[in-house]
Amino acid sequence: MGHVSVVEHRAAVEELLGAGTAEPVTLDRHAAGRRIAADLVAADDLPRFDASAMDGYAVCPGMPDQLSYPVVGDVPAGSAPGFALRPGEAARIMTGARVPEGAVAVVPVERTDASPTGPAPSRVTLGVEPAPGQHVRRRGEDVTAGTVIATAGSTVTPALIALGRSAGCTTVEVHVPTRVAVIATGAELAPPDADPGAGGIHESNSDMVAALAEAAGCEVRRVEVCSDEPDELRALLDVLDTDPEVDLVVTTGGVSAGAYEVVRQVCEPLASFAFVHLAMQPGGPQGLGRYGSTPVICLPGTPVGAFVAFHVLVRPALDRRHGEPGARPGHAAYVGRTRRTRTGRVQFVTSVLHDDGTVSSPDARHLTALAAANCLVEVPEGVDQLIEGDVVVVHPV
Repeated sequence: MGHVSVVEHRAAVEELLGAGTAEPVTLDRHAAGRRIAADLVAADDLPRFDASAMDGYAVCPGMPDQLSYPVVGDVPAGSAPGFALRPGEAARIMTGARVPEGAVAVVPVERTDASPTGPAPSRVTLGVEPAPGQHVRRRGEDVTAGTVIATAGSTVTPALIALGRSAGCTTVEVHVPTRVAVIATGAELAPPDADPGAGGIHESNSDMVAALAEAAGCEVRRVEVCSDEPDELRALLDVLDTDPEVDLVVTTGGVSAGAYEVVRQVCEPLASFAFVHLAMQPGGPQGLGRYGSTPVICLPGTPVGAFVAFHVLVRPALDRRHGEPGARPGHAAYVGRTRRTRTGRVQFVTSVLHDDGTVSSPDARHLTALAAANCLVEVPEGVDQLIEGDVVVVHPV
């Protein structure tokens, strides 16, 4: 079994998964939350024409200081005026309606002697002298056709749907979620509704890893629990390899050096697979390769090891496939009791990042500490303890 660094194995996972794919989807509510794969470009000017920003009267001043105008037309929203204003004329106009040719400004109805409802009057008197361009939204003042309105890597939001649709966009190119199957292995695993018996344990890895995959933007297509019988696992992998709806298989358990390590028994003989032990704790035993044409990532069987390995090794590759920028590690001051660590390997300590910017280790063990944690503290290989005041690298989870 080889020994590689965390950085090397993370790169191997990224190479195995490769780049993701993209697809055009309708720019509507169903696209919300998707990550954009190609720049979204405005197809039309916004506004599409000179438009009124108010309910009021479009005017074309004639004589100096003119305040009284004959009303020669009525322009509701959605209609195109079939007339032009000549000097000294006005037209009633609604918000969003196309401004008639010749109009210099729009005066809000509340600044006139006209009623805001009912038929248009034959004449209107203004309470203010119109200023050129007042309350007129010029064509393209928000967006011009051909302008990039959302860059690749950004997210489709409700506001972007409004902008894109208003600018004439009907589709958007987005990253396709990776479709994942999860297999938890182990003869000792009992389903939630079964009695584990004297030597069994309650199975938890399958849905934990499935939830981690969904949080990473994947679509989980199958969640399976498999015994330690090689033929059973081999048959399951055969089925998944021929399933066009599965892009990636993630297994847990069966990767160490024991006698009943079913994942290694089935996959290690394949030339496309490699099993290693990382200089990392927890989650040292790892494997990866292709079963047939399907990428398979093999995580350890301990829940904490599988959780940490997914975040440290698998999540970055999935983020890359999905066009996600990924969570960047930060720094915080360690507080609390001194914690001993082992040298010779990178350790990821389940920890709590507090609102004041400090980080501490829960006073608990294993899964209890994991459930309380909101981050992982990365402890370098050469460090043998965490002391209050140490500045540490923090990875959010």
